[in-house]
Amino acid sequence: MKKLMIIYVIMTLPAVSAFCAGGEKSKIFTPYFDMVLTEGVYVPSEGNFFSGGEIDTRVGLLAKASEKDSFFGLYSFAYSGPGFNPQDTEQWQDRSLSHGFNIEYRRNLSDKFRIRPGIAYSTEFRRTGSNEAWENGLYNTDSLGGQLAVDYNFDFEKNGMLTFQALYRNIEFPNYTDLLSEFNNASNTAETSGGLQDQKMKQVSLRPGWNNFFGGITYTLQDYENQKVVESNGAYGNTLQENKTTRFDLGFHHTLWIFEMYPVASYTMYRSNQNYMRYKYLGATSTDLTSGSSDVTFVSKSYDYNEIELSVPVDLLLTKTGKWAINGSMSMTKRDYTDRPPRDANNNYDFSKQQNNLLTVLGGGLRKRLNDVSMFRINYSLIIAESNNKFEQYLPYNYTGNSLGISYQLKY
Repeated sequence: MKKLMIIYVIMTLPAVSAFCAGGEKSKIFTPYFDMVLTEGVYVPSEGNFFSGGEIDTRVGLLAKASEKDSFFGLYSFAYSGPGFNPQDTEQWQDRSLSHGFNIEYRRNLSDKFRIRPGIAYSTEFRRTGSNEAWENGLYNTDSLGGQLAVDYNFDFEKNGMLTFQALYRNIEFPNYTDLLSEFNNASNTAETSGGLQDQKMKQVSLRPGWNNFFGGITYTLQDYENQKVVESNGAYGNTLQENKTTRFDLGFHHTLWIFEMYPVASYTMYRSNQNYMRYKYLGATSTDLTSGSSDVTFVSKSYDYNEIELSVPVDLLLTKTGKWAINGSMSMTKRDYTDRPPRDANNNYDFSKQQNNLLTVLGGGLRKRLNDVSMFRINYSLIIAESNNKFEQYLPYNYTGNSLGISYQLKY
């Protein structure tokens, strides 16, 4: 972690220098900097307490070439340590580290229209075990692609903007390998069976914003290059996996009297043609693949779900300037699977029901604005995880937890 912090400080020094040299008065260069550092302690209802931290940083520079032409470069760095996660996502001890680079050309076609073509590259490292090296992570990814955005400014006074964006990414998983395929074909090596998660991602979105209200619709298509779909006979067929995600979101950021509010709500529909074959234990065999108590069970459309997310943070301003504030928050993530049945404590499926998960987080704390560009927060959260899935050998589904964290934000 100490090495990560040293690298992080080195990477942010050029942006700070540019800000000091040019400042906001510069007509050619405009720097952008946004950093959030968080450190927390987590106490679950079962097991030992643990600690985790997060770093989320964006360093950018806007260069004006002419009255109509400009270039924007952005570097992003993110580190996510251990913490409580929604069910069916990550384990508590998972860690991730990512670097992203984006270069964008901006052209003003008129007073209201602007186009923004760009290219992007990112790399992400993941650790699912304490002794796993960053470069050997099973789910490490490299992503390269481009995007095109069109902005329509329909209200200059209240910052009314409508943005359409289309992007494409070629995503590679250099270390991913399917152990089941290796067992079925012992002649395969990790090199030849790897890359099963490699995919082409296409995404289109339409996002309006006006008077600090924002929202939009996003559609994402993931076409896998090598991963085949599991069929009802327990073997991979000839159809390649394909995932589709449709997401709607809406939110705003406003101050009403002494309350500063920024709620966000979203609804996601995730669909995949991939199925799931459950083996109760290594070497399990069965001729009845549709019985919930069978040692081997086939579940069609096991990954399809609908999910609602709601976050309602509110700051109660204690001073007229907003320097001190008491904050409270409530967030909820509810996921309903369309075809996946829940399991009991003995790992048997109940085909009369569909699995559903609910994660609720209630929080409160104190916020202090140190100056115009930085603030400090201390927060306590109560986490309540509930699910009708009772088999928790690999991921926790039903638990309560407490967390206490401090964060620092610097933005200009």
